[in-house]
Amino acid sequence: MPDSSESLVRKSALPAAKAEGAFLALASGDALGWPQEMPRNRRGSPANQSARVEFTEWIRRSGGRFQPHEEVIHAGDYSDDTQLTLAVARARISHGSDWWRAFTRAELPLWTLYERGGGGATKRAANAWANEGPPWKSGKKDAVRRYFDAGGNGVAMRVLPHSLFLAGDNEPASLMHDVVLDGTATHGHPRALVGAAAYAYAAWWLARRTSTLGFGELLDTLIDEEPVWGKPPKPNGRRSSWFEAADGATGEYELIWNRTVGEMRDLLEQARKGVQAGALADDHAVLKDLGCFGRTKGAGTISAAAAAYLAARHAAQPVQGLLRAAFEKGADTDTLAAMTGGLLGCLAGIEWLPSPWLNVQDADYLRSMARQVAVGPKEANQNPLEPYPDPRSILADLEHKGKTQVALGELKQVRATELPSPKSLSASFSIRAWRLQTAEGQTIYVTKARKLPAKTRVARATGKRKAPTYAPPEKRTTHTRTPDKAVNLGADSPNPLYAEFCRQLRSKLAAGEV
Repeated sequence: MPDSSESLVRKSALPAAKAEGAFLALASGDALGWPQEMPRNRRGSPANQSARVEFTEWIRRSGGRFQPHEEVIHAGDYSDDTQLTLAVARARISHGSDWWRAFTRAELPLWTLYERGGGGATKRAANAWANEGPPWKSGKKDAVRRYFDAGGNGVAMRVLPHSLFLAGDNEPASLMHDVVLDGTATHGHPRALVGAAAYAYAAWWLARRTSTLGFGELLDTLIDEEPVWGKPPKPNGRRSSWFEAADGATGEYELIWNRTVGEMRDLLEQARKGVQAGALADDHAVLKDLGCFGRTKGAGTISAAAAAYLAARHAAQPVQGLLRAAFEKGADTDTLAAMTGGLLGCLAGIEWLPSPWLNVQDADYLRSMARQVAVGPKEANQNPLEPYPDPRSILADLEHKGKTQVALGELKQVRATELPSPKSLSASFSIRAWRLQTAEGQTIYVTKARKLPAKTRVARATGKRKAPTYAPPEKRTTHTRTPDKAVNLGADSPNPLYAEFCRQLRSKLAAGEV
């Protein structure tokens, strides 16, 4: 463990500029990469947009197959990567040692109300916490199996606050414990947890540096410190039930964990070879070799290795590193750019950020949260966890009662404004939308799909035309029209009065007036 270097911070709070830079760069990478992630769901911006630091407004197709609709995403708006990073940060700074309970019992359930672009595993787990409890204790075997199969990057993308919060610790043992504990809230497979641990270690190590980063030094350090981030978690007391469920679902969890650590090391070795090519390094080729464009591109291990590669490769030009991540067509661009931005911010602080990134959605709130996280555990609040409201009751307040102020758990003064209805792409549903503004400065967007009555659906499907009404058959007047071409109107008659009469008669026949 490299703990004697003068380049590391010792027993002091993390500089606020590093924390702010990390949060803003993460959110900016998220906002830039989100519209690039799934081009088929995007309208209003070029399909092959060139890399640029400016944010763009775009239209997103949402709602899946059953409730499809289009919503406007404003320039600089972020998605689930930043939302969940803020959720973790709130839990840490407000609830001290009880942060995990706050995250699972309050933040995750409430996130189901306003999530934007969330991954399937995280949404399933959040719904489980909202309705029945821990996802590994579900009575449905298929649900438990899916939980322990979940190895995506939904954990790695949100663990930055842990690294900053514990940056004052000389040893990363507490960090590794907390990152894995965080991860088990939504994901069970080691690919999610090992990837998150390696990424969190990289962020922690970069945040503590005060000297220039050597070329490729980040990857060298990650490979050398495999025993730290790759150490298997051990059962203890109340957590024993999780390990029992893990062994039951996987056969032997620690064996799979160790195999995954080997995979992570191999990915980091590949990344180091890419960096060693120096100026000749081909970022796209390296990312392709890492698996960033394949079927498993969203794995936690792949995303962590790719973010570490881009941060190491572009440490001297961090803007280019983040843009490379955000505009790599075919990759998981929003998460890759968010994770890369987080690492670069931990290294370089805030001075390198282009001016548009200083105005990413909720920039002031992001900076405020970053400063509070940087203070560390000694200044964290130990507020008791209040009962959280059912997200369905909040929706009911908005939809049926038309409330203009609601409470989101501990966020009491939340102003609600109804937005113009997003365009529904289904005749079966209407969509309503609200913007919620917390007193602290976070903007939350909420949408609600409502199934329409059958009569309304039919009217919509037929363009809202009323069916014609007909007189009873015995009273209906019928007209028999002979096609114009079959009527001899004497058009060739030399008599001009008769020709005019024929012209008017033809016009009335065509209009159905006779």
